[in-house]
Amino acid sequence: MKIYIVKSTSPYETLAYENLIMEDPSITGDVLVLYQHANAIIIGNNQNAYEEINREYVRDHKIVLARRKSGGGAVYHDLGNLNFSFISDKSDDNSYVKFLRPIINFLNSLGLESEFHGRNDIHANGCKISGNAQYISGKRIVSHGTLLFDVDMTILSKALNPNKIKFESKGIKSIRSRVANINDLLPKKMTVDEFKDTLVKYFVENENCTLEEIPYEKYAERFEELRSLFSSEKWIYDRSANFTYTKTEKFPGGLVTVYGTIENSIIKDIIFAGDFLSKKDIRDVEPLFKGIRYDEKSVREVLTKIDIENYFGTLTEDEIVKIILG
Repeated sequence: MKIYIVKSTSPYETLAYENLIMEDPSITGDVLVLYQHANAIIIGNNQNAYEEINREYVRDHKIVLARRKSGGGAVYHDLGNLNFSFISDKSDDNSYVKFLRPIINFLNSLGLESEFHGRNDIHANGCKISGNAQYISGKRIVSHGTLLFDVDMTILSKALNPNKIKFESKGIKSIRSRVANINDLLPKKMTVDEFKDTLVKYFVENENCTLEEIPYEKYAERFEELRSLFSSEKWIYDRSANFTYTKTEKFPGGLVTVYGTIENSIIKDIIFAGDFLSKKDIRDVEPLFKGIRYDEKSVREVLTKIDIENYFGTLTEDEIVKIILG
């Protein structure tokens, strides 16, 4: 496995490099990319930017907002956060457990009893220390996540604006009450740079990895194109249009909001938003619903043409019908 460390702390640039490494045909096999962000919120591909953040707080504290390609929820990053992306060929086993097992083993080697938890998290001492998401592009899969090492929890809790339904369904009072910093749980404290170096050393010695340099010059032209995409208002805010009706519901597979426009019992427009863990871009299938009748038979006919697991995560056909039709 190759390990690459991105030098930039801009989310627009790290997202671009992740994409470039993933689509580079000369880079085969498994890859681990490590990176950090300075004061940023990264929202999931399916989320409405306006609903996920405290806009006034984000503006006043000059927090950068970015949208990633994977599903899942919004996360706050600062330089006390270490992020990782596993890039691999698709296989019969693309589970989160498969990709996170080496990370969990590394954390355990530091004396931190950690474990896989829920749909896509790592927990330690009953608290979340890592959230993860995935997306598929061609024959490759990206499974990326956070490691909350020494993040400013005050900013994290004030900058994000999660839907109350999500917390109420889990009996949780706030973001801050369910997350923890790894450094506070370690038997011996260290800096985030020491933590990163220790992780690299562990993977080199235990996971047959080699540390290599990103081919920055090779990527220069395409990099500018991708950086412009990820930093554009259209990419960041395009899930935030106005519609005639909105419905939100929490399912085991995640929070889902449907924004739609219905005229004369015909679906004129529809967007699916939320933190459900899609692996492919939901925008690809939304047009299939446009122009059909607003009834169960028509909606189910469309759903038979869709790979529900890749586009809606663990949501079921019945749950999707329910959120669309009420």
